[in-house]
Amino acid sequence: MSHQHLGDFGDFSVTVVVTSPPWYENCYIVRHRPSGALAVVDPGGDAQRILDAVAAEAGTPEMVLLTHGHPDHLGAARAIETALKIPTLAHIDESPVIAAASDLNRAFAGEPIAGPGDLQPFKGEPALNLGPATIRVHATPGHTPGGVCYDFGAFVLTGDTLFKNGLGRTDLPGGSEQQLWASITRVLERLPDDAMLFSGHGPGWPAREARRWWQMVS
Repeated sequence: MSHQHLGDFGDFSVTVVVTSPPWYENCYIVRHRPSGALAVVDPGGDAQRILDAVAAEAGTPEMVLLTHGHPDHLGAARAIETALKIPTLAHIDESPVIAAASDLNRAFAGEPIAGPGDLQPFKGEPALNLGPATIRVHATPGHTPGGVCYDFGAFVLTGDTLFKNGLGRTDLPGGSEQQLWASITRVLERLPDDAMLFSGHGPGWPAREARRWWQMVS
């Protein structure tokens, strides 16, 4: 199956497309059910599978959101932008990482990629709109300088900042272990116990469980 419906969370539904090897990256399609507005989050590859999943939602695509700019999270962004006529949003501090994504992909996978063509950077921790709904941005530098988590209330998309029982690597350009630990501590303090956390790779887990794990390892 090319995509999987993860469930309904508050006013939103969440679908995941797990991209091909070697990355097995989670691209999320978030639909605001009352309005039909759609966001595509971290389209790492397999553009046609993502477009098929978007079409199955029968909503109105409004934007691509990037949690960060590594190639396994934006490899299909240009194709999605072009097909759906929507922009890509990312934190302004991530601009150099996005600019270097093609070279990084060449180093890891042997071929360049086209980065986003319509990149609209934001600063700080703005409130973004998906239809009439508000998405809260948590700035979580550490895995990358401009990494963010997108908070939809009942669930949060954590990118490669935080995985189930794991945290992002900090050995790539712009990474900082000290920043990442501080970011994880800060974002977990902000979230309610029952918020689901969905990461860039692997399964989701509730904030309650993540906080308990983090207290043990940190």
